[in-house]
Amino acid sequence: MKSLLKPIEKQYLRILDRRDIRLRIPFKEKRPHILNWTKYYSEPLTISQLLEQGFNYGIRTGKQIGNYYFIVIDLDDYWAKARMRVNLYVQSNKGLHYYLLIKELPKNSYLYNQYGKKIGDLLSLGKQVVGIGSIHPSGKRYSLFRGNDVNWSSLKMESLTELEEFLLVRDIFLKIEDKKV
Repeated sequence: MKSLLKPIEKQYLRILDRRDIRLRIPFKEKRPHILNWTKYYSEPLTISQLLEQGFNYGIRTGKQIGNYYFIVIDLDDYWAKARMRVNLYVQSNKGLHYYLLIKELPKNSYLYNQYGKKIGDLLSLGKQVVGIGSIHPSGKRYSLFRGNDVNWSSLKMESLTELEEFLLVRDIFLKIEDKKV
């Protein structure tokens, strides 16, 4: 059976295709229907198998990969591409997902522009992002956009300070999510 992922997408996802990170999501949906997925769930099917069997999939954020944690900047505003000025991202329905590996685990946060309007989220521990090759409820495919080589080292940060500076030069401001009681 032919893979639904392009070779470059498979290469990009290689370090994220682990049982403890991937999640099964129903086709054209954005959230898993699995109880306690944040704690106990382990997905036996690979990303390619999930897509070939007609599922979407999610990637858990805040998970450790080597000495780094996997997080995602999820921007949903019209200006996301211009604001981020990056050559490697996942095109989502209304914006983009920017995958990062960082040595210090940040808290889940809301992202705002310089006018105080919410433009997205910083997804960390206990969250998930819909993966490349999955289909949005609108019918649009989550696709990898890349300018040059696929290279995780260009997506690595050493500290929360480095992350905050990266966002600040793009006029993106963090606000930590309030815990719901």
